[in-house]
Amino acid sequence: MLRAGVGQQLTSDHGWVAGHQNSQLRCRHRQVSQRQQRSGRGCRRQAGGTCITADYVATSHDSQVLQKPIKQALQSKEVRNVFGFDRDMRQAYNIGKVLGAGSFGVVRTVTHKGNKRKYACKTIPKVPKRGDCTPRYLLKIQQEVDAMEQLGVSLDAVYLKDVYEDDENVHLVMELCLGGGILDQYNCGGASYTEKRIASIIRSVLRFVAQCHAKGFIYRDIKPDNFLLLTADPTSPIRATDFGLSIRHWPGEEPLKSRSGTPVFMAPEVIMQDYSHEADVWSVGILMYHMLTGRFPFWDSVSNLSLQQVWQAILVRQVDLDSPQAKQQLSEGARDLLSGLLRRNPADRLTAGDALAHAWVQEGGIAEDTPLNGSVVQRLQRYGTYGHLKQMVLKMIMEDVVQQGTAVAETVAHIRELFERLDTDKSGGIDMKEFTDGLKQQGYTLSSEEIEQIMDRIDINADKLIVFDELAASLLDWKALQQDRLWTHWVDLAFNKFDANGDGFLSLEEILQHLPAELAGASTQDRILEARRMLREADANGDGRISKEEFIALLQEASMRDSLDQYDSRYSGARAEQTIGE
Repeated sequence: MLRAGVGQQLTSDHGWVAGHQNSQLRCRHRQVSQRQQRSGRGCRRQAGGTCITADYVATSHDSQVLQKPIKQALQSKEVRNVFGFDRDMRQAYNIGKVLGAGSFGVVRTVTHKGNKRKYACKTIPKVPKRGDCTPRYLLKIQQEVDAMEQLGVSLDAVYLKDVYEDDENVHLVMELCLGGGILDQYNCGGASYTEKRIASIIRSVLRFVAQCHAKGFIYRDIKPDNFLLLTADPTSPIRATDFGLSIRHWPGEEPLKSRSGTPVFMAPEVIMQDYSHEADVWSVGILMYHMLTGRFPFWDSVSNLSLQQVWQAILVRQVDLDSPQAKQQLSEGARDLLSGLLRRNPADRLTAGDALAHAWVQEGGIAEDTPLNGSVVQRLQRYGTYGHLKQMVLKMIMEDVVQQGTAVAETVAHIRELFERLDTDKSGGIDMKEFTDGLKQQGYTLSSEEIEQIMDRIDINADKLIVFDELAASLLDWKALQQDRLWTHWVDLAFNKFDANGDGFLSLEEILQHLPAELAGASTQDRILEARRMLREADANGDGRISKEEFIALLQEASMRDSLDQYDSRYSGARAEQTIGE
């Protein structure tokens, strides 16, 4: 373990996440400037472009307790019902054994009473074990849930199945990873990874980081313990987990100041308290170096180093990739990629998307135009990371696009062919079995659980069927469509359909009116919770309504690259199909 340096405060977090013990020291040294406190959901913009920044700031549609002064100490009776999540987890799950416990709470196995599947349940107390319960602490929990809900559909991240809240705790029911951390085989005396296997692991990590950045998140805790093997098979897919330090932040916003993460993986600019998304890429480089060599770039061992010594080395020592030792342990391709990941100046560092294009990390090369039948799972994952409001609006626009017979008519025809192949009983809807069998027949290698997770995220109306409109919206090339001369017209039509009173803003009530009819039987509380989630997607300035500008921004391509190669294709077939672009 690292020894805390003089004047530095460290918190040891021996937590279990999705079935694995987090055994490394986590730094939670927070120094938030008076000038700027970062928002957990990023910059909030007022009309005219003014950017308001705050550390985990509440919005007008959050509960009243979250809108209290950010550092105000709260009594336990005030936080019995904060988030509006479902209340009684025991109605749906049987509680199993404890997998581990730490300062964050407890992780247990749970078994779903319906499908009998086992999951991991992370229980987070609403009143922390150390310190006061404050709105900021509660907003951090909400941030963790938001990040998992948005990114969990990716096949590179752990899937969040359900969220519950009782008087004392929040319970995150998630995918159970049985294979342990990516370095457990080393620690348990197992066979070491080949460079090819390490490349596949780093590819998964980079995909995940690229997805985070494209959705406006910085992960801030890249390390071996947070990337788990889904199964005990050494070739198992990798899942990213533990979103507790992730934070909303977009390029161009003022740099973050709080030191967060595990010290040996911290980028120089994190130590200097002036960083953005590039810091995650440095951490990936340190992880890659460690996996390939068994040591860190600056030390053979960190067991007896103080925090001050660790940070000093990161700040002043150079990463020597041309030494005889480095050349002996690292291939030329690996050293070339590491040189791009570990550049001290963040502006010169590769982005996660750029790193994925490097020859060392690619899987047999990726063609510029990906065939439809080889990119379906990538498209479904990317669409699944969109919030439900964006999905609902895109589906609405897609219906207008199809009716007007535009340039994407040929693409729509290709998607129609795929839909008809999957809809084997010709019922007009693809059920779970048809979706599973059809994707496997098309050459995709996914488990039934992974297919169910994807289906849950794109099945907006929750009727357990994927109709053509839902499939087409998830597979269309929206980036290309936004270049069409009619794009502004389609967006205006969609906005006006929502804006019932014509005041130029979308309210919570107007969103409620447009929830899918299949949700009509849901409880009033569940419908309001879903509408609030949708409102939070686009309400950038937190005033409790969505302006036309915010609506347009919701649909625009992210400022960070969000291309298909940032998602796992899981395609093993060789059939060539028509291309439909990116």
